[in-house]
Amino acid sequence: MGEDTLPKGWVETELENLTSIKSGGTPSRSNKSYWQGSIPWIKISDIKSLYVDEATEFITEEGLNNSAARIFPKGTILFTIFATIGRIGILNIEATTNQAIAGLSPTTLINKMYLIYSLQKLADEIMGHGKGVAQKNINQTILKATKIPLPPRSEQDRIVAKVDALIAQVTVMQESLKRIPHLLKDFSQQVLTQAVTGKLTEEWREGKELGEWNYEVATQCCKKVQSGGTPRGGNFSNKGIPFFKVYNIVNQKISFDYKPQFVTEEIQNSQCKKSICFSGDVLMNIVGPPLNKVAIIPKRFKECNINQAITVFRPKDYLSNKFLYYFLREGSPVNMLVNETRGVVGQVNISLTQCREFVIPIPSEVEQQEIVRQVESLFSKADAIEQQYLSLKQKIDTLPQAILHKAFKGELVEQLASDGDARELLSEIEMLKSKSKTKKKPKTKSKKYAAGGDVVLGRVADGDLSYKKR
Repeated sequence: MGEDTLPKGWVETELENLTSIKSGGTPSRSNKSYWQGSIPWIKISDIKSLYVDEATEFITEEGLNNSAARIFPKGTILFTIFATIGRIGILNIEATTNQAIAGLSPTTLINKMYLIYSLQKLADEIMGHGKGVAQKNINQTILKATKIPLPPRSEQDRIVAKVDALIAQVTVMQESLKRIPHLLKDFSQQVLTQAVTGKLTEEWREGKELGEWNYEVATQCCKKVQSGGTPRGGNFSNKGIPFFKVYNIVNQKISFDYKPQFVTEEIQNSQCKKSICFSGDVLMNIVGPPLNKVAIIPKRFKECNINQAITVFRPKDYLSNKFLYYFLREGSPVNMLVNETRGVVGQVNISLTQCREFVIPIPSEVEQQEIVRQVESLFSKADAIEQQYLSLKQKIDTLPQAILHKAFKGELVEQLASDGDARELLSEIEMLKSKSKTKKKPKTKSKKYAAGGDVVLGRVADGDLSYKKR
């Protein structure tokens, strides 16, 4: 934003004119006496929300004095300059940081939250100056030169109050939207449970002589229930017969785009003969977590195979593969076996034998068709709601930047003649800095840390409004 496009009474100035900017440092990891102390040491992963209340690592005073680390006071603005550029936080404790974080202590002549909102608005622009291949970094020179649009102090205060109120409304909307995916998931589960227990078609059955549902174990109602295996020596090919692994079951469908593997016809008809699969077969993973990943093999895969983490179910003619698919997706057979599962730590398995012993409900063929129809109809409605949710979420998530965009164009709050001119404010800030430079700076031999104490570092003091350093 150039001077000619600024709102009346505003001025554009470099960030370094409004705040001190210092970076942290990391004590040597090889010196154990520098670590496991009592001084909080903040890194990028500790900035999880606007206010930073705790650290996951701590350094000693010896580590502080023998590194570039410095103590930042409570209230310091944190701005990340390595890798994840532009993450912003406010220290709610006295702490040190690593060199990937810059600490900003603005003059009290400006509204601190106004500066934070400015940095949030400019974060992408600042990130664009990043250099590096594996990860983008910026240096203090780039950060200090960042141009900040500055209105008079009174207007800053009104802008912050308005942005605060609008962002609070956006947050309420975002929190409300968070419930929708859980509601949709619960709805889908209820549909499946009612489908396989007969409740979904209870009214539809009235007046129809359909008879009672039968119940059969999987080996009775399926022509085949079989898990697969991996070819000896990982003998895969670049083309041939598609070979599915658990990661190929995505969102309860087959997805063969990610890491596709194949076996030759020779392997298919020898080592993997027992687990040959065809389009229309139902697959379910038996190694997790998570379990309950289910898919029907699409028509485009006329013949394929599976590894030992998947079981194939090939239903007999009187059992619809789609009804079987929804029965397995419902998850009750697997959930009842959770306490009986076995496997290595972090892995949950069910056995082929247990799959073969699943008790499967068998409605009449006409009712199976009706169940599938109703389930797909309800799922289609749920999918439509999910798409509306995603579209709305995307729009709401862009609102904060839209609000900030209007704020820094001077369009969010009314401009008042009584506000004065920001050039006067900037002159006052520059005069304050000049005075502070003329003051004699006491020499210190070491940096001190006292939890809860009065640490002043590169900030404007509350009393005489001069910059002090410790």
